[in-house]
Amino acid sequence: MRKQLTEEAYKALPWYKKPFYAILRHFSTVEDAYSARPKKWIYNIAFAAILVGTLLWCCLDLGTFESFRNPNWAKLGKMLSAFLHPDFDYMFGLNPNSLFKFEDSVVYQIIETFAIAFIGTAIASLLSIPLGFLASRAIVGKWSIVSEVILIIIRTVPEILLGLVLIQVFGFGPFTGVAVLSIHSIGMIGKMYAEQLDMISPEPLEALDAVGATPIARLRLGVVPQVAPNFLNVILYRFDLNIRTASLLGLVGAGGVGYPISIYSQGERWPQLASVLYGVIFLVIAIDLVSGAIRKKLL
Repeated sequence: MRKQLTEEAYKALPWYKKPFYAILRHFSTVEDAYSARPKKWIYNIAFAAILVGTLLWCCLDLGTFESFRNPNWAKLGKMLSAFLHPDFDYMFGLNPNSLFKFEDSVVYQIIETFAIAFIGTAIASLLSIPLGFLASRAIVGKWSIVSEVILIIIRTVPEILLGLVLIQVFGFGPFTGVAVLSIHSIGMIGKMYAEQLDMISPEPLEALDAVGATPIARLRLGVVPQVAPNFLNVILYRFDLNIRTASLLGLVGAGGVGYPISIYSQGERWPQLASVLYGVIFLVIAIDLVSGAIRKKLL
């Protein structure tokens, strides 16, 4: 009877499990089956060897080890000294006897960077709503692939490359930074909107259908209350990332603190560079703490 039950259980197994259990059936004890288990340690060692070999090859190809042979310790010492003595006149721009006015100061550039990230995120958050709904399989069905492809194409282009292109259209300045962040953020925010919509509970929608609710009512009463906190969480997360991105966009002339970083590092004006970097660090930490506290409240 035991053999008959085992045979029936074997026949009921999925096809991909039958080869493994067919081998186990030839062993009389559990110890025999355990001793015949696949030798996974061989695959683990082979995988680790391939990974280490690939890492070493990449380091040799990039000349990583050669870069450590002759480091410029003197320049590093000047940079560290400048970080201990930043240019406070340039940082705040409040000294009337200084060459730096408030419009040229780090504080003003930090405010400009914050504004670029804030406006770019706000525009992207609104424009991503229709694309996010159209990319949701739970809302649109199989036709969501069209919006998904659009969002993938938008995310494919890096921000720096997009900034170099849009500078040729809008010129240098903060508006280009806003345009870059608005366009690029749509790809990621729209994707995350769609993922949140795919996870909504169907029960509220079924209840609304049972009472004859219109499509607008289903959307307003059954979908929006479920996804609104998660949508706000996505927006805050993207704003946190856009603060860092806006700091880099200035390197290509798209406004913010990136441009002074490029100028002062190339000119080896370390006290001014230290002031800019301190401003960026303060801005990133402040935004991270505030957005993190708000996300905890939402969740």
